[in-house]
Amino acid sequence: MWFDITGLSNTNSCIPSWVTARYRDEGSGSDTWTRLVRIDNNGCDNDPEHLQKEGDFQNTWSRINLLGGPKPGQHLFWKDLTSLTLTVTTPNTPPGRQKCVSVNKFGIWGQDTNNYWHELVNRQFDYVFCDGRNDLELFVEH
Repeated sequence: MWFDITGLSNTNSCIPSWVTARYRDEGSGSDTWTRLVRIDNNGCDNDPEHLQKEGDFQNTWSRINLLGGPKPGQHLFWKDLTSLTLTVTTPNTPPGRQKCVSVNKFGIWGQDTNNYWHELVNRQFDYVFCDGRNDLELFVEH
């Protein structure tokens, strides 16, 4: 998943960010959610579900690339994938000052088992992660 930052009220080198995949479980037929995990060792904390890298949120007008995949032993199938929810935490630092992250373009690409890439989402609209609005669900375009 990638997104373009258009504004930061307060920069920080490490703002925890993660992606939750929603898909239709073939066995039960119900919606199931799972967080993606880092597919590299470039994270800025020890949580493998936090996909951000050190310094991702330091510059306005920059592009963030969050690289994630299913947990080991887990498989996600394109036909069952419904949406991906991007969560960007915006902690108060210093106390009483909320960090806001403004974004205006989102994209999601997925790699299949034959190593081909597929664009799943490419949308442009303004969204601000701030004051408890930390989740944005993006629906996969099948």
